Amino acid sequence: MNKILFITNRLPFPGTDGRKNMLLQYVRHMKEIYPGSEIVNLSFVDDPKYLSQRPPEIGRLETLAPPGKLEKLYNIVVHSLIRRKWPLQVSVYYSRKTHRKIRDFVREEEPDFVLYDMVRVAEYLAPGRGRKVLSYDDLLSLRYRRQLDWFQYIPSVLGGFSDKLPSSLKKFADLKFVQKWLIAFESKMLGKYEKQVAPRFDHLIFTSPAEAQNFRKTTRHESCHGVPMKVEPDVRMQARGSRLYDKNKVVFVGKMDIPHNSSAAVYFCERVWARIKQSNPAAVFYIVGKNPTAEVLRLQRDHPGVIVTGEVDDVKRIVGDSALMIAPLLFGTGIKTKILEAMSWGVPVVTNAIGSEGLDANNGEDLFVCESEDEMVRSVLLLMGDSEINDSISGNSIRYVSRRFSGSATRKNMELILS
Repeated sequence: MNKILFITNRLPFPGTDGRKNMLLQYVRHMKEIYPGSEIVNLSFVDDPKYLSQRPPEIGRLETLAPPGKLEKLYNIVVHSLIRRKWPLQVSVYYSRKTHRKIRDFVREEEPDFVLYDMVRVAEYLAPGRGRKVLSYDDLLSLRYRRQLDWFQYIPSVLGGFSDKLPSSLKKFADLKFVQKWLIAFESKMLGKYEKQVAPRFDHLIFTSPAEAQNFRKTTRHESCHGVPMKVEPDVRMQARGSRLYDKNKVVFVGKMDIPHNSSAAVYFCERVWARIKQSNPAAVFYIVGKNPTAEVLRLQRDHPGVIVTGEVDDVKRIVGDSALMIAPLLFGTGIKTKILEAMSWGVPVVTNAIGSEGLDANNGEDLFVCESEDEMVRSVLLLMGDSEINDSISGNSIRYVSRRFSGSATRKNMELILS
């Protein structure tokens, strides 16, 4: 294989959040499997400051221009609202000029393999001899449907996606009743679109093998695979046995303008944290992640012991000495990278059924999966107060990740797709 083209809706570097880490993994796996190939990245730019941090595995990087305000508005009105053809997120990413650029590139350079990142760039499909792969990440239609059940805890259901809307629509879209309608509309449109575009691609990728299996049954696509996040456990900690940690420190990690993260932080502070603080007055809750919304920032003012850090240079340093990581996710889909990373660092995790979705870890041995707020309070206090149990869960979590999410385990399906 001589040339691999990777089309991304954000720069696949640096590893500042779960999705970027996943995209970097794709790049590194492809380079490991075909070390002599050239990887070319055509990407929209989420933040220009990241451009200088291109990893060596990417041989060339060319930036893609998003549509202008008028084109976005036209796409939304015509293709989303009138024709009901595209989900809103496809409309706000699609530019005819950019599509011509991608078609010209594919025609002139004839890549052997073209990987498209998420359904929002599926309309940029270009004809050519190379095999075409669509990475869904996870089923966004299902994630949005689940949002509607927890609407009261979501500061903004559109999250960072709202910045892509034309300014004329953004204020209107900030109204709660409008947001609820938009999410219901987008979920329905995505559910149809996710299945509609599948036959256009030779291979489909999900982060969760279970989600890939279900989608394969739904669409009857012959090549639908789960490629989970590669997580390399901290072998030094595993060899050392017990770890040094602050028994009063609880953390939550995530990009904080994304609805499933911001809602989890708000919910935990409003429904659970006060009971933990009452039992352990010294307890401190760190909310770690870039772009905290105004609602998330208010949590440290309204709830004693809550600290909102914003973006940090080294997530592992902040999380690694915590008694535990909490992941009280109200909705979401796929495997949660934040949970795997914490487990690989030997940090015990307390979560719920949504957080543990896609994992076959043992409840009470590898992590705690709680069915109620009472159970979540008990599990947090147990891990803060009992060092023996904390050490046991820590060691078990490292061993679980070693078995299930090592580099060799996650690379297998990528090799199958590329072969």
